[in-house]
Amino acid sequence: MRLLADVDTGIDDALALCWLAAREDVDLVGVSTTSGNTTARQAAENSLAVLEICGVDGVEVCVGTPAPLVVPASTTPETHGDHGLGNATLPQTRGSLSSRGFLDLWLDELRAHPGETTLLVTGPLTNLAAALRAEPGLPELLARVVIMGGSFDHPGNTTPTAEWNSWVDPHAAAEAYAAWEGKPADRLPIVCSLGVTERIVITPERLAELITGAGPDPQRPQVLALIADALEFYFDFHAEYGYGRLAQVHDLFAAMVALDAVPWPAMTTWVGVETTSELTRGTTVRDARNLWRRTPNARVVTDTDPDRVWELFRDDLTRLVNRPAPPGNSARGA
Repeated sequence: MRLLADVDTGIDDALALCWLAAREDVDLVGVSTTSGNTTARQAAENSLAVLEICGVDGVEVCVGTPAPLVVPASTTPETHGDHGLGNATLPQTRGSLSSRGFLDLWLDELRAHPGETTLLVTGPLTNLAAALRAEPGLPELLARVVIMGGSFDHPGNTTPTAEWNSWVDPHAAAEAYAAWEGKPADRLPIVCSLGVTERIVITPERLAELITGAGPDPQRPQVLALIADALEFYFDFHAEYGYGRLAQVHDLFAAMVALDAVPWPAMTTWVGVETTSELTRGTTVRDARNLWRRTPNARVVTDTDPDRVWELFRDDLTRLVNRPAPPGNSARGA
């Protein structure tokens, strides 16, 4: 599968990138970033470093839109750490960030391969809205879009009703969903929202299982050190906010949905986003009973198998860290 990843690389985005790097059934044709978990620039630096740690070189990483369409930029160091990856220390990268804008990357790839590329968005929808403004035909150029965002009939994680990505740039989210209204049902965005993603968790016990199962070498491979140091910070954050000592890894699930690697039953429905009320800013609404008779614009994932998500991540990461390094590349599994 050809895949463009649009991320705001904090901890769970990093795990999603690690998992994608472990897969042999995906062609990661580019990475772009938005401000959300951290700044767009820091997210790009994090993304490049994570891919290199996983042994993936040559993927173009572009710094995307630095601020939301209307509201001021927000980041969340209390959740993801000062640099977005918790306690992890990243090595100096061998490659460099792209000198061109994300829009050039997207449009070059999509126009050269119309209808063949999946877009995975795990941060605010700022880049997607900006791209739709520049190219209204974007829905036809994409094979499909998978979004991590929103909360439906479920408490928010930023305000009582709003999920972080939708709250950071509600205007972008509203524009993005509106762009797919009236499109064929099988091309509508697939939305992974909190009601499902908060069930996707890694615990300290599961982290220990991953590290122990990766092999007998007592020196942790670099990718496992990254994951462990990032997750230790994430465990502390979730414990402080009353979730228990665990890590909810929302973006990892969205990546698995993008590759159809796990079950994702979904409801085809109309979705809207609140942009004008500060009280409910970023709140996502789905018309589950079709009371407004609006044409659907999204497919909201309603369930999955959380244990399968963990098992797939564990098994694929174990293969990644035990994969021999290609000649001249010492990063693979290093």
